[in-house]
This record gives sequence, C-alpha cells and structure tokens, in this order.
Amino acid sequence: MDSITLRSFPPITRAYLIVSIATTISCFINIIKPMDLFLNFELIFDYWNIWRLFSHIFFFGQIGIRAVLYIFFFSRYSKALESSSFQGKGLVYLYLLFTGNSMMILLKLFVPEASFLGPGITFMVIYIWGKKNAQQQINLYNLLYIRGSSMPLILMLSSLFLKQKTLKLDIMGIIAGHIYYFLEEIYPRINGGQKVLKPFF
Repeated sequence: MDSITLRSFPPITRAYLIVSIATTISCFINIIKPMDLFLNFELIFDYWNIWRLFSHIFFFGQIGIRAVLYIFFFSRYSKALESSSFQGKGLVYLYLLFTGNSMMILLKLFVPEASFLGPGITFMVIYIWGKKNAQQQINLYNLLYIRGSSMPLILMLSSLFLKQKTLKLDIMGIIAGHIYYFLEEIYPRINGGQKVLKPFF
C-alpha cells in the first residue's frame, strides 16, 4: 500500500492503517513482540502498562491471509463510513473507535482469552456501516449480491465455516457495533433526541 493509495483514505482511517501495518510488520521482523501489545488487565493495573489499553487493536496476527483480510475489510468499510456518515467529522469518528474499543475491553471480561481485538474493531466498523447502508447491494466475490445489513453476518458465518480462531472476536465486534448504533441512532429517536454517547470535545 503506497503513499498515494494511503492519501486516498480519510485521516482517521489512514492513521489507523499506518499504525496497524507498521505494527504488524514490526512484529514480523521482531522489532516489537506481540506479547508487549496484548490486552492484559493484570499488566495494566499492577505494572502500569497503560499502552495495552490501545496497542492490542493494532495487531491482527502474524502476516498471512487472515491478517491481510482483516486489514482489507477495515480499510474498505472504515473508509466508506468515515467518508460518508462522518465526512468532515474526523474527531467524531475517532470517538466512535475509542468508544468501540472501550466496549470490547468490557466484553473481554466475558471472553478472557481475547487478547488482540483488532478483528473486533473491524467487525464493529462493518456492522455500523451495514446498519447505515442497509439497502445497499454488495457483490460478494462475484458470486451473489447481498444487502449491506447482511454483510457482518455473512462474514461471521464464513469465519465459522472456516473454523477461524477469531470468531469470538468477530462476535464481540458485532455486539459493540450494535450497542453503539442503538445508543447513537435508535435511543435518541425514542427519547426526544437525547443522546447517551456525547463526545468529550
């Protein structure tokens, strides 16, 4: 992914991609060890490894087809989401990612083995994009057309069929995306416009 291609992405998506790709390559050539990045509450609270609250979302696993696919899907749907629903609202989109990360950290309490939540962030973004573009037709692998709202489910079923170890992370991302969408879009409609999620800026 060259510099010209990266410049075509909106700022938050571009920054996330640069850090994710740099992190993955750095782990591959042993500049950084994945063990220094994973989410671990004991290391955070007992040894003040505060960076682990965020570093875990930038590593998608060792270089391979799975990591490439997650980065590809994030780049595609994050770009689409930030360029449309969040156009000119980069800080609001950053707040979305921050909120999603916080939700999945809480969900880790129920999935202790979840250590790298980058795949979850990807699925959260895909879920929110799908809800905002529910009727859009997507050509899936030139085999069939599906609606945008079905995209997360189809990808999750693919993970299940292929017996991917990241299935639980995918589900965590969908749950986080659903909670965010409900609080941001549905709850205000039934409560006179009052929002629960309010950016701190």
